[in-house]
Order: sequence, then structure tokens, then C-alpha cells
Amino acid sequence: MIAHLRFTMLFAAALCAAGCGSGDEPAGSGTPGTGTTTTSQASSGTGGTGGSGSGGTGAGGDVTTTVVVNEISAKGSDWIELGNPGSAAADLSGFGLCDSDESGLCNTGDALRFPEGTELAAGEYLLVLGDQAVEVGPGPHTTCLAEGPSSCFYATWKVSASRGETVFLISPNDQVLTQLEYPIEAAADGQTWGRLPDLTGQGGVTAPTPGAANAAP
Repeated sequence: MIAHLRFTMLFAAALCAAGCGSGDEPAGSGTPGTGTTTTSQASSGTGGTGGSGSGGTGAGGDVTTTVVVNEISAKGSDWIELGNPGSAAADLSGFGLCDSDESGLCNTGDALRFPEGTELAAGEYLLVLGDQAVEVGPGPHTTCLAEGPSSCFYATWKVSASRGETVFLISPNDQVLTQLEYPIEAAADGQTWGRLPDLTGQGGVTAPTPGAANAAP
């Protein structure tokens, strides 16, 4: 009798080990919507719903911006102008500005990173001076161009006119948002390369207008 009872208890234990209990309990293995999936999305930098950085497009959306690389000076004074053709201010906190490496991609290692709180108002322009010392930091600075705005940022790199380069605006997670190519020897001395029409057009030879609307030479 004891041996029979012991066999019955062992048989019941084996059945429960295979899965007993209420059928509405969650499964023990990973299922859609678990923390594992959320962690994977957060690591990619473009998914998930927890991101609070402005410029996002909502749950699961990539970062976007209305800001464009608007004008490049690669001869004489080295500078880049950003412009905001949008109808609202754009938050550039943590965004980066970089030139192209030998493969033509964004040189993220030397990118200028805009400090927290950097905004560009609708219809306004932001000036970045190139070829500046690393130790002075990105800014904003008040030592800028004599003919430009009183506030600017500093980048450690410069655009090469002789080999041509592309300037990229990237998100805090290094996603390329917008770019403007400066072709080889695109502009003569005293000229720049910028969007025509201003803020919306393709690149073309322009007169230098740092901090103001682009104009034909």
C-alpha cells in the first residue's frame, strides 16, 4: 500500500513539472512585450517609446529635424552655417556636426556636439567656425566673424576645398539627418557654397552671408 501511494505521488509530481496550474498565468519564457524586447529597442537608439529628446517623431520613430546645412566656406575663413526653415524652434541638444572621412562618411569621432539647451529659432541661422583649438570647447563663443553673428560655435575640423567634402548634421545617436556636399574646388576665393534658394534649394556658388539668407554671387 505504501509503495503504491509513493508511486502515485511521484507520478503527480512529474505531471506538475511538465506544467500544471492556472491557464491564465503568463508563460515563463520570453513573449512579445517583455522587457527583453524593450531593451533591444532602446539599444538601437531609434525605437522604443521612452525617449524624451526633442526632435523625435513619437513612439518608435527616428529622430528628425527641420535644420539644414545651409552654407559652407572652405576658402579664406572656414565656417559652416546651419539654418532652420521650419515653423518652430529646433532643439539641437546633443546633435553633432561633422565633415566626411576618407570613405565619405561622417567623421563622428571629431564631431562638434552642441551643448544641452542649444536651440535654433524658426527662420534663423547658426554659425560654426572651423579649424579651432580643441581646448576652447564647442561654445557658444562670442569671438566670431566680424561680418557675422555675435554668437557662434567652434569645430576642430575644416572643410577641404581641394578634395571636396560633405558636412553632416547628425542626431545624438549618430543618425545622419541632413547633409550638404562641397564639391572639389566648388567656389573661388571670396565665394561660398550654399543652398539656392536659401534654406531649401540645392548647393550652388553663393556670396558669403554668414548668419543671413544665401544670395547669388
